[in-house]
Amino acid sequence: MNKIIKISLVLLTFIGFVSCDSSDDDTSYLNDRTSVSYFVPGSSGTLLVEDGVTSTFNVMVGISEPKAFDRAFTYSIDPSSTAVQNADYTISSTLNIPANSVVGSISVTGDYAASTLEGKTLKLVLDSVDDSAIGARKVFTLTIIRYCPLEAPFTGSYMLQNISGGIPAAGFAPAFGNNVLVSLVQGAEDTDRKFNVKAYPSFNFSNPPRDVLLSFVCGNVIFNGLSGASGVGCGGSIAFGPATTHATYDPANDTVITINFTENTESMCGNA
Repeated sequence: MNKIIKISLVLLTFIGFVSCDSSDDDTSYLNDRTSVSYFVPGSSGTLLVEDGVTSTFNVMVGISEPKAFDRAFTYSIDPSSTAVQNADYTISSTLNIPANSVVGSISVTGDYAASTLEGKTLKLVLDSVDDSAIGARKVFTLTIIRYCPLEAPFTGSYMLQNISGGIPAAGFAPAFGNNVLVSLVQGAEDTDRKFNVKAYPSFNFSNPPRDVLLSFVCGNVIFNGLSGASGVGCGGSIAFGPATTHATYDPANDTVITINFTENTESMCGNA
């Protein structure tokens, strides 16, 4: 268990706007060419489901070239998905990429009552697109997570203090040190945070610092592990994971944050 105590906060937000404009609708010369279709802009995303708000994520189906006619597409749901349709989410789509366009969409709306802190996954598989070949990015994984807005920033400088824990093989050394100054910054999603720190700094090993990944989800501080291997271990790197019981937080007060995590999750270095 660790806690991080806030030192000071300076938050600067920069928002950039990019204008996209296409004035050339003459696509007739492309009509005889074979296009490639795939999910854009990536292969994964997160749907944050908030109470009392319609929470929707548009999964985008892209195609390499516009054509002068509509193109239908089909998709399926991978059976390994943990989210259940019409229970955890509803889904809708026109199943169409309009003429002179390069994108279509599949809209997924989450259900707050069914959502969980850890999240459930929906895996969509792009099966076919008219007049197009399917590209390599044909599976999209959407993670559906319960969301509660943070009232305080939960960013800035903190002093990392070890409260308890440790494994005998490491001499009960603090996993991330003690009285270490760290900077808590925004992660990939609105409720994600991370700070950069070296595992077992008291050993003076050459292992590089790693990002410690956290999520603040509806009163729970969820430890999501490290951004890479710890670089310290008994024949391999010690792994870290979430604790059985998450620490809690006050959404309006980010002065002190407690983090519960499991050290040596694979029992590589004896019992934790």
